[in-house]
Amino acid sequence: MRALIVDGTAPGKLRLGEAPDPVPGPGQVLIEVRPTSLNAAELFFAERAEPGDVLGFDAAGVVVTAAADGSGPAVAAGWWASRTAASAGCGPWT
Repeated sequence: MRALIVDGTAPGKLRLGEAPDPVPGPGQVLIEVRPTSLNAAELFFAERAEPGDVLGFDAAGVVVTAAADGSGPAVAAGWWASRTAASAGCGPWT
């Protein structure tokens, strides 16, 4: 997947690159992100995150993999997510 990746050598400590697709766990879904944004909080986290961390707080898209335990929205359901794996909270994930 395309992702904003923490890279201490890049301008703003972020670079656009490729990262492995996340695998949803219980209570999580995988979203094909359509619109997304970069906000000031992500720049703050990029200053403190580890190299290789993937950032992404604001995204909307379509569920492409349902939760492993069957909870949550079904495949193809529209969804707003705070992270691409649609678990609550914010901050870098790997």
